[in-house]
Amino acid sequence: MSRICRIAFVRWFLLPFTLVLWLGSTSCAHWAEPKSPVESVIAEKQPDKIRVTRVDGSVTELQSPKIESDTLIGFGFPGEKKGVAQQMKIALADVQRVELRSTSTTATVFVVAGVTLVFLIAVGAAASGSSGSSSSPRSTSSDMDLSSCPAVYSWDGEAWRLDSGTFGGAFLEPLARTDVDNLMFVRPADGRLRLRLANELSETDYVDALSVLAVDHPIGTEVVPDASATGALHLVGTLAAPLAARDDRGRDALSAVSTVDGWGWESAPSGRDTAVAADVRDGLELEFSRPAGAQQATLVLDANNTPWAAALMQQFVAAHGRETDAWYASMNRNPLAAWTLGQRLAREGFLQVSVRTDEGWAPQGLVWEAGPEVAKRQAMGLDLSGVEGETVTVRLESIPMFWNLDRVAIDFTAVDEAWPAPAVHELNAASARMEEDGRDVASLLADVDGTKLVLETGEAAELEFLVPPVPEGSARSYLVSSTGWYRIHSAPSDADPNEAVMRFERDGAPGDLSRIAVSRLNEALALLASRASQDRGASAEASR
Repeated sequence: MSRICRIAFVRWFLLPFTLVLWLGSTSCAHWAEPKSPVESVIAEKQPDKIRVTRVDGSVTELQSPKIESDTLIGFGFPGEKKGVAQQMKIALADVQRVELRSTSTTATVFVVAGVTLVFLIAVGAAASGSSGSSSSPRSTSSDMDLSSCPAVYSWDGEAWRLDSGTFGGAFLEPLARTDVDNLMFVRPADGRLRLRLANELSETDYVDALSVLAVDHPIGTEVVPDASATGALHLVGTLAAPLAARDDRGRDALSAVSTVDGWGWESAPSGRDTAVAADVRDGLELEFSRPAGAQQATLVLDANNTPWAAALMQQFVAAHGRETDAWYASMNRNPLAAWTLGQRLAREGFLQVSVRTDEGWAPQGLVWEAGPEVAKRQAMGLDLSGVEGETVTVRLESIPMFWNLDRVAIDFTAVDEAWPAPAVHELNAASARMEEDGRDVASLLADVDGTKLVLETGEAAELEFLVPPVPEGSARSYLVSSTGWYRIHSAPSDADPNEAVMRFERDGAPGDLSRIAVSRLNEALALLASRASQDRGASAEASR
C-alpha cells in the first residue's frame, strides 16, 4: 500500500474498524514485503502462505512454500484453475517479489486506536490533562491529514518504492538536522540512480540539501547509520537474534522481533492508568547470548514510529490554538527554547536503550524519531564493560504505542575494528526537476547553505545521480543524506491554547508527556467503544 493510500485509509475507515472492535476476535491481516531475500524469508519464517510476483507481473499465492536448489516450490492454483491445489514450481530467477501474509490481534487494536485518534481530531475532542474549560482547536477536514516528514522513493528498475521518511522530528526550523537512511530498494542502471522526493502530507517541507552516499565495504558486511542522528556509519557483520524478548506486560515478542518481515512488536494499548507509572511507559527486554570476553557490541534496529505518534505530534502543534503562528515565530526567534522543547519531547518519545549491569540499567542512548512511513535501520554502540555473565539484556522503552519494532539484533564481531573502513562517495544530484513544472532545483539541494527546496503538499521532485563503478571485491550500499525540517499544518482556530501542553512546554517534568499521550489513548478507546455500542444499537433497531 502506498504512503498516500495508507493515509487515506486512516482518514476514512472509521466505521469498519468500529466493527472490528465490536467483533472483538477479528485480527488485522495484510500482505507485507520483507526486506530479506526470499531464501532467508522461507528458511527463517517458515510461512504457511506467500504471495509471489513474477518478472512478467503475474501474481500467485503459494501454500507450504519451500526452496529446493534454485526453485521455489509450493501448492497453488495455476492460471484460472481452482479446486484442488496443485504443486507449483517457480524458478527463483523468475521471482520479482515475495510477500508474507501477517496477522496480529494487537495490530488490529493499534489500527483501531490510530483511526479513533483521527476521529477525535475531527470532532475537536479536549486534550486530556487540561484544566478549566480549555479545549482542542476547532477542526476542519484538513485536520484529518497526518504530518511527519518528506518521503524518499527509490526506483527499483520497474517502479517507485517508498524507501525513507527523512529527518523525522525536525518540525521546527531550529531543530533542522541531517538524516542518513539506508536505501533498501534502489537499483542503479547504466551508472544512474533515481530518487523521488515528495511531500504527501499536511505540512511544508524545507529541504536544504540532499545527496546519496555510495559506500563501498567488504563483502559480508553491512553499513548502517547511527541511531543518534550524528551522520556516523556503522559497519556490521553477523547479526545475532535475541534468545528471548518480552514486553512490560509479559507478552512474548520473540517471533515479532527476530527477523525483518514487516510485522513487528507494538504496545498493548488498553488498560492503562495515567496514575500508574508503569502504565505510561512500555518497552521490551531482550536477552542475547554474549560471546566470551565481549566488551562492546553494536545494536541494530529495524523500527519506525506509529501513525498514532505522528498524529499526536500534529495535535501538539494544534493545541496552541489561535496562538499557533505566534508560537512558531517565537520558536524560530529563540533557538534555545526550541532546542529545550525538542529535548523534552526526545526524552520521552524517542526510544531509550539501556543495558542491564550488576548496578542496574546503564543508559546507552536514544534512537531518533523514525517517522511512520517505513521502517528505518539504525545502529547504536553498546558498552558491555559492566555486564557480567554469558547473557546481555537490553531494554528498549518509550511512550506506549509510539514505536513499531520489526527486528532487534546485535553484532558482537566488532567489525568496525576488524575490517578496513568503508569508502564513502558523496554524490550530488546530476539533475533534479520538479514534477509539476520541470523546474531545475539541483542547485538548491547541493549544499547545506540556507538555499532550500520548499515542497508544499502534493509537490515532488525527481532526482538522478551518477554513480561510480563498484570496485572489484567490494560490496556497495546506497544511503540518502538529507538536511532540513518541516512545518506541520494546523487548521485556523480561535480556541485558547491547551493548558496541559503549555505547562509541559514551560516546565515539563519526566513522565508528563507520557501521561498526556496515554490519556489521549484512553479517550480514543473509550470513544470508539461508545460508538461501537451505538452502532450495535442502531443495527439491532434496524433489524426489528
